[in-house]
Amino acid sequence: MLKLLGLLLVIAAGSFAGLQASLKLGRREKNLELFSRFVQNAETEIQFSGMPVADVVERHGGELSFLRRCTELCREGMDFSGAWDQAVSEDPGFSDGDASLLLEFGKGFGATDVQGQAAHCRLTLELTRQRLKDAREERRQKARLYRMLGVLGGIGTALFFC
Repeated sequence: MLKLLGLLLVIAAGSFAGLQASLKLGRREKNLELFSRFVQNAETEIQFSGMPVADVVERHGGELSFLRRCTELCREGMDFSGAWDQAVSEDPGFSDGDASLLLEFGKGFGATDVQGQAAHCRLTLELTRQRLKDAREERRQKARLYRMLGVLGGIGTALFFC
């Protein structure tokens, strides 16, 4: 009886690992959607209010954990650029390529005049939309595969120990 319980736990662990990998793909897609919305809002805010970038992040960044962290770090006295870089590097919700895009956006965010900021936001928005399209396709193709591999890996491991 104990052996059967152990085998079922091994299968469940494999299934859980596959589910986690699948959910990570969905989390990346959701984060890119939220970042895209943030960049759109930031562009509008900068063009029409001239608000400082730290205030833009605080006002429009509540849905993304790295933007909330950036706001916290700015409140603690860190400069915006350092806060942005640290917040992005601490967030596991993006791929390495996504994080590079975020870091590049942070380097130019607030560094030029209003027209330059608007252009910077539009470029980043276009790049983010392409990454979002890729993330959706990747999730569509791989999410089910990861779940099935997790289940089959758990079953295979359980059979190996039988």
